[in-house]
Amino acid sequence: MRSLVSAGVLACGLIAAIVVQAAPIAYDGIAYPPGPLVGHGPAFGFAAPWIADPGVVMVPPTLTSPIALPSSGIAVAGDFNFMAQLANVLPPVPGNQFWASFLIQHTGANDETYMGLSPIGAIFGDPPAVGIGVRLGQYGIFVGGAFTPCAKPFTPPGSTDLLVAHFTATGGPWLVELYVNPLSFVVPALSMNVAPLPYQLMVNLNELEFESDEFRIGDTPNDVAGIGPTPTKSSTWGRVKQLYK
Repeated sequence: MRSLVSAGVLACGLIAAIVVQAAPIAYDGIAYPPGPLVGHGPAFGFAAPWIADPGVVMVPPTLTSPIALPSSGIAVAGDFNFMAQLANVLPPVPGNQFWASFLIQHTGANDETYMGLSPIGAIFGDPPAVGIGVRLGQYGIFVGGAFTPCAKPFTPPGSTDLLVAHFTATGGPWLVELYVNPLSFVVPALSMNVAPLPYQLMVNLNELEFESDEFRIGDTPNDVAGIGPTPTKSSTWGRVKQLYK
């Protein structure tokens, strides 16, 4: 959640150069031996090992996608809940923004999976304050126990999907934009406002027809996906500020 810095502006008002100061915030590629997830970690950007139900296990192989960043380790299979504390708070300070992504593989459409975020102190097993994932063959955004689907068609059984979320603190609620198997970050599959809470827990769930992997949080889309930054539609300063808040 760093600021965009202008390195110079020409007399005509065009941007001469910009520098985006960015870095991954947290990443766990599940580079652990096969077996129960509980007690493994903490990975980069996490403050504590995973808490997990006994049925949450790590299984080979790793999940991969041509539009994701390179994968490592293996994958997480259900069931059900797993949670870990982040090293730092993601606060809803106006102007702050971050990106989050994970990979999922599904063998059916009957169950659900999500990667979510909650404030510190959330009870293990409770739904996340906000999350991205799948319920009953629909991609969407979870807010507590509520689920809002998007219109993106569900991929066939056996597919691996990349889900990406962009969080922007607006001065009121967080604006959450969901992208599903994105080829760009121009038009989200779903956008909605959620409560302006400070996030410090990653709160995840897999049910039996899902595996998940490659849990990432970063400052820019480059930190969480392999398809590059959002293309600009003009070179004006206003457009750049809109894209890189």
